Amino acid sequence: MAIKQLLSDHNRDIQELAQWEQRRESIRERLFKTIGIPPVTRNTRSIQIVDEEKLGEYVRSKISYIVGEGERITAYLSRSKNLMKPAPAILALHQTVQFGKDEVVGLSGDPDFAYGHELAMRGYIVLAPDHLTAGERIYPGKDSFDSGPFYEQYPDWSIVGKNLEDSKAAIDVLYALDYVDKDRIGVIGHSLGGHNAIFAAALDDRIKVAISNCGLSVFSEEEERMEWSLEDGYIYIPKLRRYFQENIDPPFDLHEVAALIVPRPWLNNPSYFDKAYGNQEFLAEVGKHLYQVYNLYKVSKAFGYYMHGNDHSFPRSTRELAYGWLDRWLKELAPNTGI
Repeated sequence: MAIKQLLSDHNRDIQELAQWEQRRESIRERLFKTIGIPPVTRNTRSIQIVDEEKLGEYVRSKISYIVGEGERITAYLSRSKNLMKPAPAILALHQTVQFGKDEVVGLSGDPDFAYGHELAMRGYIVLAPDHLTAGERIYPGKDSFDSGPFYEQYPDWSIVGKNLEDSKAAIDVLYALDYVDKDRIGVIGHSLGGHNAIFAAALDDRIKVAISNCGLSVFSEEEERMEWSLEDGYIYIPKLRRYFQENIDPPFDLHEVAALIVPRPWLNNPSYFDKAYGNQEFLAEVGKHLYQVYNLYKVSKAFGYYMHGNDHSFPRSTRELAYGWLDRWLKELAPNTGI
């Protein structure tokens, strides 16, 4: 397998936006055939405040809300004490850690991954939910990140598809809050949260800016690609298994999903020495392909690509770069302008 060219379709170079839009739609179709069409309507509703705590500059509420067939999701919602007008909001997605959302808001785990807390301190409204199988959403009697019960209930779906729907539900919640500026919503995540941020931004246009740290790989180059389609444990996308077993091109690759974010601003922060994905040298080439798509829209300034050298981590220097990116696109520039 080789890295798929983004501006090429059936050996035809893509030079016009209309051609890219056709390829874009093809990527979406192939993606949903693989991750599955949601078998239930999202129907986000019944937002409730469970608990509330005042923390210096901001208030952190624990909330819950219902999605789908009566499933209640818990999340932390942080907002400034001194909101005078609708403010920018961030969906903060956690990594593969059993604490789930608690780490993102700084209640447990590694402080380097408390980006939800740090963004709240900068004046953002921050929503931090649990992914299914983590935090308060671990299945009874199961370990964290055991997706078995999910597939017993939804054998034709995927956990990636479910995470995408849950991210959309989180954006529904932000849209329901009158103190959120609906034109200034972003998403940020590390690792699992990083690639879920890519999927969310790629497939929900309500998200205007995206940050992914150590969340992008490509199947064709990843040394442990079978990790995306295990037979048990955390099974991302079951339908990919046969493609990897037979060493043939899968229906889509992850940088194709990322390309669906274009032309909205996106900062990708991979680690050159990321042991989670194996050899990362290929990501420089992936960045070049993505830049070409942004350039096709003449919005190359909306694409940021910074490779740090700190293994599978989100060091302070990289977080500050990410927060500056969010500030630029969600605070300093008017919505949908300035690119």
